[in-house]
Amino acid sequence: SGNFNYRKNKLALNLTLGSGYNIFNGEGYSKRENVYADSTNYFNTTSQYRNTSTRPNARFNLDYELNKQNAFNILLQYNQNNFNNRSGNTFLNMNRFMIMTRSSRRAVRTEGQSINPNLNFTWTHKGLKSGDVLRVITGYNYSYNQNDRYFFQEFLNADDTPNGIDSTQQLLNDTWNNGLSIRVNYDKPLRNKKTHVSVGTYYNRNNSHVLLNNYYLKKPEGNFLKNELYSNDFVFHQSITNYRASLKQLVGAGLSFTAGASAELTAFGFDLTKNAQTVKNSYWTFLPFANFNKNWNNRLNLTFSYRRSIRRPGVGELNPTVDNGDPYNLRFGNPDLEPSKSHNFDLVIGKTKDKFYVNAGVGFNRVEDIYQQLRTLLADGKTQTTWYNISNRSEYEVSTWSGLTLSRKLRMNFSATYSYNSYSLFDRTKNKYRNGGTITSNLNSNYTPTDLMSVITSFTFNRFANPQGTVRSNVSMNLGIQHRFLSKKLIVTVNAIDPFISQKNKVFTYGPNFNLESYNSTQTRNFRLTVGYSITKKAKKLKR
Repeated sequence: SGNFNYRKNKLALNLTLGSGYNIFNGEGYSKRENVYADSTNYFNTTSQYRNTSTRPNARFNLDYELNKQNAFNILLQYNQNNFNNRSGNTFLNMNRFMIMTRSSRRAVRTEGQSINPNLNFTWTHKGLKSGDVLRVITGYNYSYNQNDRYFFQEFLNADDTPNGIDSTQQLLNDTWNNGLSIRVNYDKPLRNKKTHVSVGTYYNRNNSHVLLNNYYLKKPEGNFLKNELYSNDFVFHQSITNYRASLKQLVGAGLSFTAGASAELTAFGFDLTKNAQTVKNSYWTFLPFANFNKNWNNRLNLTFSYRRSIRRPGVGELNPTVDNGDPYNLRFGNPDLEPSKSHNFDLVIGKTKDKFYVNAGVGFNRVEDIYQQLRTLLADGKTQTTWYNISNRSEYEVSTWSGLTLSRKLRMNFSATYSYNSYSLFDRTKNKYRNGGTITSNLNSNYTPTDLMSVITSFTFNRFANPQGTVRSNVSMNLGIQHRFLSKKLIVTVNAIDPFISQKNKVFTYGPNFNLESYNSTQTRNFRLTVGYSITKKAKKLKR
């Protein structure tokens, strides 16, 4: 990638152009035990895959200050991804005595691209009084996604030779998305200098057109015929209108209180071309919030906050199209999903010194009408994965984020969060949901031995949980070295991502009548070179 910067008077320009190329090799397996009233059987799979992609990208940023009160920003971004993936899979069915009853091999080829340009414009007006700010933010985004998959599956005899039965299938998926947003925020301090008023509104509109054509090869004619059952064509719309107002009051030295609320109107609809059907719905949501903040002279601060939030399902969760790319696990969305609302309580305490800062927080969330992706076992031995509104959940959180300056040349920061999900006794007994904890953590360091060179390191560990078991655990690493040449105008950066480790995920899923263990390992080692050159105009010397 390359970077260009230009600054003169009130104008600042930044242009970044780049491209990435990745090859990821991996392998995996799954072991599923199916438990029925009168029998038990097993279904095992193994897989190997090779994914390649090319990702050109561009970013243009312009800042211009019209005068002391007015400034605007234009941000234009473009991202593209061209991919070509290959995988091979084996499927093995066994009875309760672990004797093979059926087996097959499947080859999958996936080709496609995604194109994502977006444009944002921000105008900021500052009043004559400090803190009096009006900001207007607008944006438009567009994307086109092509995902074409080709499958060939052959069934095998007990000696692993083809038995003459095979299947050829094509899934051609095209998706067009576009979105428009506008946001207006106004902050104003009152004359008493202790009261601050903030009001705002925003409007978001997103549209998606999904076209999926499913074909199978008819023998012996050799023609591809369309499978209408697994094909679909629909348009999805969603708009969100928000109105917000809040008041901040300074009630003493270092003591403040903020309270406010938002009212949101959500409207969405499906236009199902296949069924000549239109489905629409809309609803209002009231979202209050408040926080209490105290700062002491010894750089100690305390914040207690409450907010009500909403999580809305999008086209990915609502999409009713059945994806039978994996014939043994059908995937589809649920157009009847309801939004999930929650009450969030947080208490944070922080301490700042010259060479370090440390923050610690505890939180409690009461989440209602959770929507979660769950897998269920069908009578024919297949599973299906879709989204459901399940019952409420309690979440308990502990977090910390800290920084340490060991010297002028070496700085470090660390953050970690642990969240524990608790489900009702009914869900744990009937649906076999499991309470579980999620951990996210990150450790970063920055070492600057000279003013021309810097070294950065980043380590991340995550472990996620869901109602049906542990989702995944992974460790990632990023090492980077940056050096400046030609009077610091030429900047060269080399990054090594996961140079010593591979991404490994092990997933345990527990259902009322099945247990599933899945594993995959991906070689994610890659290297990145970034070159930037800064063009600046020397300041003129003042004449005496």
